[in-house]
Order: sequence, then C-alpha cells, then structure tokens
Amino acid sequence: MTKNHEILTFEIKHLSLELRRLEERLKSETAPDPVTLNEFRHSVDNMRLTAWSVSELINAERIKKNPDTVLAFLSSERLRRFDQLVKSLCADIERGLITVQTNGMQSLCESVTNLQQRLTQSARQRTHAYKVKEAAS
Repeated sequence: MTKNHEILTFEIKHLSLELRRLEERLKSETAPDPVTLNEFRHSVDNMRLTAWSVSELINAERIKKNPDTVLAFLSSERLRRFDQLVKSLCADIERGLITVQTNGMQSLCESVTNLQQRLTQSARQRTHAYKVKEAAS
C-alpha cells in the first residue's frame, strides 16, 4: 500500500466519523442556515456518487470485468438519475415551487444550455460518421 493510499484511506475513515457526528447534530440541534445546508447536501450527494463510481470500478477490477462496461453502466445510472431529477424539477415548476427567481436557476439554465449544445454536437458527429461510413460502403 502506497503512502497516498494510506492517507486517502485515513481521510475517508476520518470523514466517515465526522459525517456520523454531524448527522447526530443535525437531528438534535436547531436547523443551520438553509443555503449552507443545501450546499452541504449537494457536496455529500456528489461525494456519494463519486464513491459509488470508484467502488464499482474497484469491484470490476477484482472480478476482471471490463472497465469500459462499468463506465457505461455508471453513465447509464447518471442518465437515469438525471431523468428522475428533470421530472421532479418539472413537477416543481408546474406547482410554482420553482421560478426564475429561485436560487440556482441561473446556474441550472447555463448547465442545461451546455448540455444541449454538447448533445447537438454529438448528434452531428454521429450523423457525419454514419454518412462517411455509408459513403465508403
């Protein structure tokens, strides 16, 4: 085991302990600042997904599974999760819970625009590759 591996393992153990301690405090004390709590939730959610992804890659390595297969599965899971979030956001918008003034809307709009541009670019590249392949046949 390398020194970096040992340090990372220690940090994970320490953070796990701190998270359990913080969980107990959140359950028993006055609610913290809502914006800070939301940022924390976002960070924890991202960490959970990253830890799960790394865990899946480690498991794939242990059973000699193709890492590309695992990465495809992880991408599929992200798409499934995104689909669920989009449906929930749409329902929240219809109920008036989310408006253009809602905190985070500007960032969401920018992210959706970026995603749409990348999807359009990817679709064009696939169409071009298909036409080139078809012309070569």
